[in-house]
Amino acid sequence: MDLSVLSNLCDDYTDDFVVDPSEVDRCLSSIKIHKAPGPIGIPNWLLRNFSSLLCQPLAAIFNLSIREGFVPPIWKSAEVVPVPKIHPPASIQNNLHPVSLLPTVAKVLEGIVRDWLMPSLEPSLEENQFGCRPGRSTTHALIAVQHKWLQTLDNKGSVRAFFVDFRKVLRHCQP
Repeated sequence: MDLSVLSNLCDDYTDDFVVDPSEVDRCLSSIKIHKAPGPIGIPNWLLRNFSSLLCQPLAAIFNLSIREGFVPPIWKSAEVVPVPKIHPPASIQNNLHPVSLLPTVAKVLEGIVRDWLMPSLEPSLEENQFGCRPGRSTTHALIAVQHKWLQTLDNKGSVRAFFVDFRKVLRHCQP
């Protein structure tokens, strides 16, 4: 058994990941002000318009959060809003879907951490990984699956697919 990897577990990587106030300023300056601010309630226009004043204290909070490995509970909260699938909704149970509004400051930190991690993760991600990757979407995933199916059929192979609507399954399983 190779135990050499255990020495890496003791290394402190927090010095490698320090949020710079200019990075926070850049992120805050690009906030879309018409989006919902989430449960914290700090208006997005305030974060954007006062980004030069808020970037220092937010960078300090972000760095402390990273160093301590602790995310404030309010940053993990969400305001869930029912959004109609069709207008007007005919049924509350079938025609609404929940949208979670997250705190803007939490999304800023999440974006900074994502920018740190993605260059390292990108080479090891599967080619058919479409979620959470720039330039890829559900449409790309559907086109890739359809292409694979058509390729298989062109080569006289067979394709089997199984679709499950988990919402309906869960609805029938509730007591």
